[in-house]
Amino acid sequence: MTKLAMWSIEQQSGDSNFGSEGLKKVKRSDVELERFLENWIVNDVSLIGGGLTLVGQQLSIDDGRLDLLAIDSQERWVVIEVKVGQLESRALCQALYYAASLVRLDAEELRDKLKDSLHSAEDSRDISWKIESMLKNEGEHREIALMLVGVGVHPGLKRMKEFLERFEIPISVVSFEVFETDAGSTLLVREVIEEVTEPAPPKTKRTVEKIRQMAKDAGVEGQLKRFMQMSEEAGLAVVPQQMSIRIAPPSPHRRRYLMYASPYTDETTGIGGMVISATGSEFIKYFPAIDQEKAKEFKIDDRFTVEKIEQALNRIRDFLDANKGHIKPSESEEDQGNS
Repeated sequence: MTKLAMWSIEQQSGDSNFGSEGLKKVKRSDVELERFLENWIVNDVSLIGGGLTLVGQQLSIDDGRLDLLAIDSQERWVVIEVKVGQLESRALCQALYYAASLVRLDAEELRDKLKDSLHSAEDSRDISWKIESMLKNEGEHREIALMLVGVGVHPGLKRMKEFLERFEIPISVVSFEVFETDAGSTLLVREVIEEVTEPAPPKTKRTVEKIRQMAKDAGVEGQLKRFMQMSEEAGLAVVPQQMSIRIAPPSPHRRRYLMYASPYTDETTGIGGMVISATGSEFIKYFPAIDQEKAKEFKIDDRFTVEKIEQALNRIRDFLDANKGHIKPSESEEDQGNS
């Protein structure tokens, strides 16, 4: 089991160096974290990862209830199992069970199960559109990833995760602990054990041309081209998916998410536009040299009509320009990518 510990570093008066005497251990809080985890995730799904759209909560599937269901930036359904306490092998077994049940549902059955979850969501229209796009564009096989969330991780679960990843079953593990400072503030600490980064062979052909055609039909071909061009000029990877263009860090992190753009045409009105998502906090993970305070403030996640897309693209351009020279892999990543 991984046990996290935390220290504050206090600079001594008149001393420009940090010595061991400046270390002060931060004690664990007695907050009952398990009681709040699921609600926190529902209120802000970025708590467990970037590029996720929550589409369902407490879904009845076969003879159980799936805690949370999301769609990620790689256009996969994500089965999220939230546990009260330490994550053990049982949590993984449950997630696998729900994933196997989810695969068996046809599009209409899955759509019906998600209807009730949409009623309480403020952005239900956008979520509904995303679900419909997923169901319409699914290939022969429904792609599903697993995510386990809890407080602490049993070593046996890590071994099972590593074994199943040999068979290209994508599994992420997110663990939280709470610490309390002397000043009275409470710190939530997250540990993430991500899925393997080696890409699995694509089950269906995904090409930039296909997404460009979708953009042309929606009347936003020029805007999509600009989005890709800005990203490529910044040294980022442009990755085509079933319904979108995902922007990722350079190798070896091409399966990760920084931004994406997805053209759409509203079936009711026939009006086209583009969904754009860009999150500065994701850039910080891979490019620590960028201005972190400004990056934390940079977030775009909305469904834009043709008239408003340029405004969103201008914000992305300004963010990339402001961090020119800092958006590049570290030396260690470059070495790893060339090995």
